Parts: sequence; structure tokens; C-alpha cells
Amino acid sequence: MEKTTLSTLALIAALSGPAFAQTATAPAAASNDPIVQMRAEQRAANSAYAQGLIDNYKARDAKVAAAVEAAVKDADAKGKDPLVAKRDAAAKATKATQAEYDANVKKLKADHKAALDAAAQKGKAAK
Repeated sequence: MEKTTLSTLALIAALSGPAFAQTATAPAAASNDPIVQMRAEQRAANSAYAQGLIDNYKARDAKVAAAVEAAVKDADAKGKDPLVAKRDAAAKATKATQAEYDANVKKLKADHKAALDAAAQKGKAAK
């Protein structure tokens, strides 16, 4: 009975392999359908917006991390508590970079909205 179970499992695995391989989607060919094109442009705009947010966050985080590292080194050299220096430096650097961060996010939102509006206009014009 054990041999039969193993044979059945092997058969199922062999048959399901090609089925799972077919589920991977190939890159879609460019479509002439205006709705498909509009949605592709929307996806591209969303991806660019998301990547911009990630890049903006990473840039700010790098500035904060550099300020924290410098404060911890300074605190160690002066014999002060490095955890307090780290907390204070992180708060100061975060507050100092807030305006620049907000301006970048505002620009990204405006660009994203413009790209989505342009895609929507193309979709409406095609109808």
C-alpha cells in the first residue's frame, strides 16, 4: 500500500509540474486597445510614484542615520550616554529634514496626479 501511495504522489507531482509552469505569465505584447494602454500608463505612473516615495524615504533616512552616527561617536568621545545622543540626534535630524521630505512628497504627488490625469484623458479621447 505504501508503494501505491508513493506512486500516486509521484504521478500527481509529475502531472502538476507543467500546470504550474504554465501559470507564469509572459510579458504582454503591446495592445492597440486604448483602455489597455490607459491602464498600462496608470500602472507605470503608480510604479514611478511608489519608487519615488521609496527613494525619498531612503534619502531622508540616510541623512538621519549619518547625523545619528556622528552624534553617537561624539557622545562616546565625550563620555556621554550614546543612547540619549542617538535619540536626540534622530529627533533633530528628522525635524530638520521634514520640510525637504514634505516638498519632495508634494512634488511626487503632483507628478503622479498629472500622469494619471493624462492617462485618463487618453482613455476618454479613445472612447
